[in-house]
Amino acid sequence: MFETEATPESRIAGAAALLAEIRRGRRAPIPGLPEALRPTTIAEAEAMQVATYAALGWRIAGWKVGRTQGQPIAAPLPAELLSPVTEAPLRLPRGTAMELEVALRLRQGLDRAALAALQPADLPAIADLVLLFEFVETRFTPDHPAGDLEKLADCVSNGSCVFGPDTGAWTWPDAEALEMRLAVDDITVAHHAGPHRAVPLAELLAGWRDRCLALGHLPRAGEVITLGSQTGMLPVPAAGGLLLGEMKGRGSLACRVAPLGS
Repeated sequence: MFETEATPESRIAGAAALLAEIRRGRRAPIPGLPEALRPTTIAEAEAMQVATYAALGWRIAGWKVGRTQGQPIAAPLPAELLSPVTEAPLRLPRGTAMELEVALRLRQGLDRAALAALQPADLPAIADLVLLFEFVETRFTPDHPAGDLEKLADCVSNGSCVFGPDTGAWTWPDAEALEMRLAVDDITVAHHAGPHRAVPLAELLAGWRDRCLALGHLPRAGEVITLGSQTGMLPVPAAGGLLLGEMKGRGSLACRVAPLGS
């Protein structure tokens, strides 16, 4: 069904249809995209992201920024799976991983002129610095060493995200040199102190701006831009538990996870 003639258009449509079916739970994870559907460029992988969201009827409400093959990238996060933290336990699939991240949450929307003129130095004036847990779910089987472009087509394995409140006025040095700790049921499982793992961050935010402009996507107030994990990607315990992320001097984010798969 998903094998088609290997043109860019067919690769994009076929890969998006397949990835959407897995996200809907209608198909099990796969050992990689079929050869005829594998993206051959970053642009094709990014087009697969957008086509997958269109197939699912999802609205973009945030972005993961990072680098693929040394190039800044921005992968969309869906409104359906991005929310403020609550006291209710999160229910996550078996095999979910977790990442503690620093993110920016826009206080205002941007029209096209404002977006085109935006510089990374402008963001502290229009965005809050928040802590965020990303829960990672790949559409590929665990034994598949997905290539960079496959991962990008799959939105860099995004699952759901929860974020905390504003941590106060900030400057770029606050985000670029930090100390963070991740604990599960009061046991420290990861710690990072020093430069942000993705510095220089300015080029990632410029890449996000340019991606939005190319898509014609105008960011809304409340959209989140997450800057990548500082504590690595770790498995969520099968029994669940209380996750606590701390950023020294700027507060913490706690969320409870129910036993996975419950």
